[in-house]
Amino acid sequence: MSKKHKHDHDEDRPRATSDADEAQVEAPSGAEGEPSAPDERDDLLARLQRVSADYLNYQKRVQRDIEQARDYANEGLIKAFLDVLDDMERSLEAARANHHEDDALLQGMQLVHDKALETLGKFGVKCIEAEGEPFDPELHSALMQQATDEVPPQTVLQEVQKGYQLKGRTIRPSNVIVSKPVESEPQE
Repeated sequence: MSKKHKHDHDEDRPRATSDADEAQVEAPSGAEGEPSAPDERDDLLARLQRVSADYLNYQKRVQRDIEQARDYANEGLIKAFLDVLDDMERSLEAARANHHEDDALLQGMQLVHDKALETLGKFGVKCIEAEGEPFDPELHSALMQQATDEVPPQTVLQEVQKGYQLKGRTIRPSNVIVSKPVESEPQE
């Protein structure tokens, strides 16, 4: 056979392929901008991990929001009841001024007031301590400042209206009078 005929005959016959040839066919190189299979797998795995982490964070956030909504669901009712509590305290002050401490009506009013505070406490309501404390804008609302040398500046001198917190959140700040330094008179 001539070389030409042998070459023609080889083209008709199936050629034996090696494993290296098949690997090149199955996994094309990234020369054309296409990612290889391992790179694509790693990318998909990383995206899956990010989506899983986002979903877990979402679940935690939703759970936290549900708990917070449950904790503060009664906030509006409690705020409205604080006005009633203020009225009870003013009534008690008037009763103390006009009646003896042994008066049954005064004692009954005090019991009702104390029971109301106890009940609110069971739901996480707590009075904010104000007098003598350093002024804190998260807890106190300053109505005015008063010059004094008796306490350091920015100290609560007097509580005009009680403030309250619900489970650590201020639902009504204390209305207070705050100290300021005494201004010295200008010397002539």
